Amino acid sequence: MPYAVVLYLDSKKSKPILQVIHELAQENIAPYMQVHHLQPHMTLAIYEDLDCQTCESKISGLAGKIRGFDLNFSFLGIFHSANPVVFIGPTISKELLDIHTQLHWTLKDDAHQSWELYKPGQWVPHCSLAVEFAAIKLQEAVHACLKLPLPLLIPAGSLGVVQFEPLQSLYDYEIGKSNT
Repeated sequence: MPYAVVLYLDSKKSKPILQVIHELAQENIAPYMQVHHLQPHMTLAIYEDLDCQTCESKISGLAGKIRGFDLNFSFLGIFHSANPVVFIGPTISKELLDIHTQLHWTLKDDAHQSWELYKPGQWVPHCSLAVEFAAIKLQEAVHACLKLPLPLLIPAGSLGVVQFEPLQSLYDYEIGKSNT
């Protein structure tokens, strides 16, 4: 069963994202994010296997070492496939790429079978807005997502781990706070 390591966005500043996710669900375009109570986040890594106990202390420590930083979501994008994803993407910063690389290095002994798309050098940072919907509704999803007032400057909130299918948040730790 896979595990995702995620960077949650600040809950107060991400309200516009939640409004779009709510609209996508209310209009029955792409309800998955709301139905599963997914908070706005960026997935940093997905592993098929994770030693959750060991990783929890490492993720807690890493979250505490990261100085608070903002993500500047500057564009709307689409991963085009049979199951499309509509997302907002941040302007890439050295800080974001360094955190991503540091996370993978920190978990290298405790996490196994990393998904290729999330490895350093291949990862496309994004915050999903519409997932798990029929491609025929792509135009409607994009139209709803265009209501986001980009750019959005949102602080990173916490690092966490989510187990999926079924979806279950295991833990998360606030960025820049000693989590001992």
